[in-house]
Amino acid sequence: MTNLALISGEGKLPALLAQSAKERGYRVVAMALSESAQAIVSPFADKTILVAPGQIGRNLSLAKKEGCDKVVFVGKVPKLNFLRNLHKLDWMAVKELSKLPNFNDDTIQFAVGDIMEAHGINVLTQSEFLRHLFPEVGAITKTEPTPEQYADIDFGMRAAREIARMDIGQTVVVKDKMILAVEAIEGTDEAVKRAVKLARGPIVVCKVSKPNQDQRFDIPTVGMTTLNSMRGVDEKHPGGGVLAVEARETLVVEREEMIKYAEANGISIVSAPLPQ
Repeated sequence: MTNLALISGEGKLPALLAQSAKERGYRVVAMALSESAQAIVSPFADKTILVAPGQIGRNLSLAKKEGCDKVVFVGKVPKLNFLRNLHKLDWMAVKELSKLPNFNDDTIQFAVGDIMEAHGINVLTQSEFLRHLFPEVGAITKTEPTPEQYADIDFGMRAAREIARMDIGQTVVVKDKMILAVEAIEGTDEAVKRAVKLARGPIVVCKVSKPNQDQRFDIPTVGMTTLNSMRGVDEKHPGGGVLAVEARETLVVEREEMIKYAEANGISIVSAPLPQ
């Protein structure tokens, strides 16, 4: 049996991946990056260890001790939490991260992945285990966007791709071909909430992958928290609108629950190709 180290961040994806990995015959050792992540993934892993993201040397040693020669990273790791805990970095983290030109998501993740590979641990992709969560092109809900909203999707996907190329974020919120919010360090949900307050009406949320996306890390993901962030300010100013994700490149979690909620709250969900 192959031992798989599962570096588990926030959200439901670590649990889903753990289940899929076990079905494929892996022994799953979940290395949870927070107590809340530990609580979610523990029922589905063979063993769970609470670790800190800045303890790279210790985490590498733990993975080797458990006989893990493969690792997969999954779940949210808020960068703000990382930045607030720089004092908890171990010597290997200090040594390796001090070499980096910046602390962008890609830069940090690639460095950690390269360290794992250099020490004989193969970094697998999330898609190897969760391919069934990547939707094909088309409307996911019964309700489709209006022609005007499709025009906003085209406009928003182009803008989102550009900010993703610059490693700023992966989500843009638009209305009537005007950009209301751009995702940065605060994350998708907070950017959407900010746009809802500005729009005071339906919005179009566009989420894409990065050009040359490294499939080992930071796969764009949407779920119920994304839809909840699209709720209106009050009865006079309803939210809703469209959630558009890049087809075949975005993980859609809690799909059935999302569809039910969206159709009850005036939201269309669409898996769209990138504009040419």
